[in-house]
Amino acid sequence: MNFITARFKSKCAETGATIKKDDACLYDKMVKKVYCKDSSRYKDELENASTNSYIEAQENAYFDNFCQTNNI
Repeated sequence: MNFITARFKSKCAETGATIKKDDACLYDKMVKKVYCKDSSRYKDELENASTNSYIEAQENAYFDNFCQTNNI
């Protein structure tokens, strides 16, 4: 799934709300559906992306500290 900017007017697959051109939305490539910001699918994917970024930053900081401590 990708967070995209809508290139044309469309309809949310979950809520049925209208997605205007240039609105932020979530596009599911597998089923070719789009979800608006108010849908639970969009919110879940946004939280997932945020959590993954946080975990990756923590792992990178741990590895950098490990390398500095052990002169690697």
